[in-house]
Amino acid sequence: MPEPLAPASGVAMDRAVHGPSAVARWLRRAGVGALLLVPVIGWVGWFGQRPAQAQWLQAPQLAEVRASEFRDELSLRARAEPLRSVQLDAPEAGRVEAVLARDGDQVQAGTPLYRLQSPEQEQLLLQRGAEVAQQMANVSVQRSAQAASLAANRRELAQLQAGQQQAEAEWARQSALAAEGFVSTAALEQAERAHRLASQLLQQARADQQAEAQTREQSIAEMARAVQSLQRGLQWLAQSRERLLQRAPMAGQISGLALQVGASVRPGDRLGRIDDLASGMQWVAEVDEYYLPRLQAGLRARSDRGPLTLAQTLPQVQGGKVRVLLREAEGAAAVSSPPAPAARPGQALAVQLQLSAPTPALLLAEGPGVQPWLYVKSGASQGAELQRRQVRLGRRAAGQVEVLAGLQAGDVVLISQPPSDAERLRLP
Repeated sequence: MPEPLAPASGVAMDRAVHGPSAVARWLRRAGVGALLLVPVIGWVGWFGQRPAQAQWLQAPQLAEVRASEFRDELSLRARAEPLRSVQLDAPEAGRVEAVLARDGDQVQAGTPLYRLQSPEQEQLLLQRGAEVAQQMANVSVQRSAQAASLAANRRELAQLQAGQQQAEAEWARQSALAAEGFVSTAALEQAERAHRLASQLLQQARADQQAEAQTREQSIAEMARAVQSLQRGLQWLAQSRERLLQRAPMAGQISGLALQVGASVRPGDRLGRIDDLASGMQWVAEVDEYYLPRLQAGLRARSDRGPLTLAQTLPQVQGGKVRVLLREAEGAAAVSSPPAPAARPGQALAVQLQLSAPTPALLLAEGPGVQPWLYVKSGASQGAELQRRQVRLGRRAAGQVEVLAGLQAGDVVLISQPPSDAERLRLP
């Protein structure tokens, strides 16, 4: 019987198949990634090379460059002031008791303007008066004591003189008797000692009385000087009391006096002024301190009232400004037709102060966007763009800027503030 066949396993037909290595798999994946990145890189490069879109402007302000004369001028606002005026400052402290003049009144020198009341000054005046009276009474007492002392000294001196004369006579008599042998030597010596003592007392009394008199005179003189000082102080107080009634120091028109009865004032308070309108008027203006080195006396100025001349510059800087005084040019009133009406204090006037002579130049209107980098219009009127351009600017005056390079007449420029530093801006 044949042997049964073994089941087929297929082992003889199998062979080992080796897969790709790890390096080969990594290279294959890198190649696929590179193929995918090629279009991405190309798209990014193309997008980066596209021209930037121009930024739109909202309500731009444009100005045209024009050829004209550059006027190196300053636009000022001047105020009229009289050439001669006197400030009215309060000389004393007090309360306003009466107002005797009003703002705008014409007054003469010495006219009462107002009167103050000062209870403190009245009390001080009474106190100083009492001190003067007391010191004068003390001086009188000292002079009375001096007179009594002089009288007592004279009586004492007379008695000492009499005693000295009596001692001298006794010594002479004893000397004569001693010479004839009627008086002993002891008696003569006693008489001589009595004479010397009387003479010494007389001399000492005279010296003491003279020293006492000098001391009293010096004391009384010092007291008298003190009384004089007190009297001068009392006179000064009386004069200050008189100054409570303020009078006009000169003739003119009162300006700025706005006192009210019952108001309190202190020494130095500015109460108003008196203007001498007959002396003429001048114009006062404020100029930025930047122009201070260029402000020279004699500069010309234009105004609606005619030509003016810079008369004086006050160099005190306050708030970044200096004050200048302008006056009418000589002969201006004669050539003006019709003549300008008389100016009133406080009147305002527009003035163009000329710093140098006019010169031909390219001019551009002033604005916040007028900087060394400007945006210049290019293209048609509709949908045009502004190109950023570097220029060179010069002087600025009266709302005009001098263009030195980078622009030409007819160019239209953005003078308002640009929204950014983009190379191009698009007009609406």
